[in-house]
Amino acid sequence: MKEFQVIRTMIRKTGMSRFLTGFVIFYVLFCFLIQLADPAVESFGDALWFGLNVITTIGLGDYTVTTPLARILVVLLGLGGILMFAFIPGVMTSYYLQRVQTQKDDSLNQFYSKLIRAPELTAQEKKEIAARTRAARKKVGK
Repeated sequence: MKEFQVIRTMIRKTGMSRFLTGFVIFYVLFCFLIQLADPAVESFGDALWFGLNVITTIGLGDYTVTTPLARILVVLLGLGGILMFAFIPGVMTSYYLQRVQTQKDDSLNQFYSKLIRAPELTAQEKKEIAARTRAARKKVGK
């Protein structure tokens, strides 16, 4: 359940919801236009199925468009699908890298705030800071 909350947050914070909504509209519109442009695609349901095969690059071969206009629409739909499937991992990676950087910055800020008040720290707190510093230095290989 927590994973879905992370995904919802990512979609909201990155503005990806607008992109996905736009893509769904693009997909439905192009499927409708393909159905109108080619007699081989008999129903809107068939057009949606054909469109799904195109955007996922599965290409099961259930339908083959025959008119030049339908072929152009299918090429554009395929390019849109490729862009969409390339965009999503990029957004996810960017979001997670930003989260890691934020966590790193928060932890450095906490460490810095302790160092500023070093004269006021107890001996135990100073030992903790020293241990964390040693561990961090080992991690980066110094």
